[in-house]
Amino acid sequence: MALTNLAVFGGAFFTPILVGKITHTIGWPWSFYFVTIFIGVCLPLLFFFVPETAYWRSTHFNTDLASTDDLRPFSKPQESSHDGDNANGIESTTAPDATPGETEKAVAEPRNEPVSHNFAGSDMPLKTFKEKLLPFSGRKSDDQFFKLFLRPFPLFAHPAILWACLIQGTMIGWTVFIGIMLAAIFIGPPLFWDEVNTGYAYTGAFLGSVIGFLIAGGLADWSAKYMTRKNNGVYEPEFRIVLVIPQLVFGCTGLYLFGVTSSKPTEYSWVLPIFAFGLQVGGMVIGAVAASLYVVDAHSRSDLTLLRE
Repeated sequence: MALTNLAVFGGAFFTPILVGKITHTIGWPWSFYFVTIFIGVCLPLLFFFVPETAYWRSTHFNTDLASTDDLRPFSKPQESSHDGDNANGIESTTAPDATPGETEKAVAEPRNEPVSHNFAGSDMPLKTFKEKLLPFSGRKSDDQFFKLFLRPFPLFAHPAILWACLIQGTMIGWTVFIGIMLAAIFIGPPLFWDEVNTGYAYTGAFLGSVIGFLIAGGLADWSAKYMTRKNNGVYEPEFRIVLVIPQLVFGCTGLYLFGVTSSKPTEYSWVLPIFAFGLQVGGMVIGAVAASLYVVDAHSRSDLTLLRE
């Protein structure tokens, strides 16, 4: 999850470093030409090597939602006793007129009924490479189309989803705002930077995303495992929320430091706003990892159950 957020945000702050030089050297239209070239190269790779991963999940795997009837075929056969016919709980299947030898043989061989494992999706064969290339492979749900279409909207009223949107969206919004102010502060007076140096100013943001990735990747699982041991071996999705502490430190420090130093860049030096931008981006990556991990871990336990009901 940390690597995914690094790819999203790190790539967003690495490209301005190159685009400034591209704009200054061969013109700004080439920044769009390169995007077109990269998309043209990635399109066939996407078609041939990124198959659809959705599939019809067997119901007995949904341990949070499966009913007892769904899980019963995977339980051990029930042993029964009728009126003391078998002291060990093995049901007697002998006929009333059976001989003593036949009775002992029947008692020694308990009857186990065959167990069926035919669930929806459990016996579906694997697709061939040609079948995986089809642009549409059918629906993966029995729910109505409009129900699936409207399903994400009630999630915004759920506290977990609302918290994740606020904690991640707020930091992303400030990141975009700072990126806009960089051009106004550095290109205009009193610094009068050109587009090359302004693009290089995003180096701090890119390094901040890498640092945020390292911190989130190192703390995410370690902190969850540590708190699980302290909780007598019981894991709770809320253990992921502890990552908001480094997000608070890095994000708020970066925001306030950028606001103070960018108002007087000649007095505080241009290094401090760039450094503050990196801190803010690092906090944003940590918060994105915290929100994503918490939603993923808590989703099947609460949100999906709420939507089914």
